[in-house]
Amino acid sequence: MEYQPVTIAIADDHTLFRKGLLEILKFYSEVTVVADACNGAELIEKIEHHQLPEVVLLDLEMPEMDGIATARYMLSKYPAVKIVIVSMYGEEPLVQKLIKEGVHGYLMKNAEPEELRDAIQAVNRNGVYFSDALRNNPMPY
Repeated sequence: MEYQPVTIAIADDHTLFRKGLLEILKFYSEVTVVADACNGAELIEKIEHHQLPEVVLLDLEMPEMDGIATARYMLSKYPAVKIVIVSMYGEEPLVQKLIKEGVHGYLMKNAEPEELRDAIQAVNRNGVYFSDALRNNPMPY
């Protein structure tokens, strides 16, 4: 697969997970991280004052402004930005709700690093990516 250059931003309140994502993404030369934040409000502040990303990776549950509220804001104000929810929850009703909200992708937090790369590329290129784990594995509770 040929990898396209892509700018991304990340919001996740779990510092270790967020920093781990940043370290993984350093290995992908086509990916440029333009912002990372511990919640949606901080992320919006950072990108509105700097560079708008092409893809945003959002955790669902965060303090101050959660992933759903952040996605709604981003989709209304910046419709060209692609939103990928990255979460440990994969229940079908939740994912269907997020699809109705307009998110472009959903990636389970237990995904392999190559799936993260594939998800970013697929959403950037085709506008959609939903983890195979949503269909194939029991959901965490």
